[in-house]
Amino acid sequence: MRLHDNLPSGNGYKVRLLLAQLDIPFERIEYDITTGETRPPEFLEKVNANGRVPALETGEGEFLPESNAILFYLADGTPLLPDDRLGKARCSGCSSIETSRFHRTIGLRFWSLLTEEGTERFELAST
Repeated sequence: MRLHDNLPSGNGYKVRLLLAQLDIPFERIEYDITTGETRPPEFLEKVNANGRVPALETGEGEFLPESNAILFYLADGTPLLPDDRLGKARCSGCSSIETSRFHRTIGLRFWSLLTEEGTERFELAST
């Protein structure tokens, strides 16, 4: 299993944390998102058409992008994800709240710390 990742990424962190909690061995492949390493055609065609990390490369060679999808995939069949439909739906709802309420602000702040362009975006979004 390989995790295509960016070390400062909060989304990558939550996947790495779950992999560690479940004691799943993995190889981590680092990308510098500030220099566009997730934008070349080969990455977009093979790893994630959205040009983002994290993306999980399964042992079967399939690629699964998006951190919350990866978390559901990894947690399936463990005590960390309920077996029943309602429990799974509630977990999905919690991940939706996390995505809609926190990601935009945290993502903009992340970019503002890394790039001058990000600072401009953060300032525009904050007004």
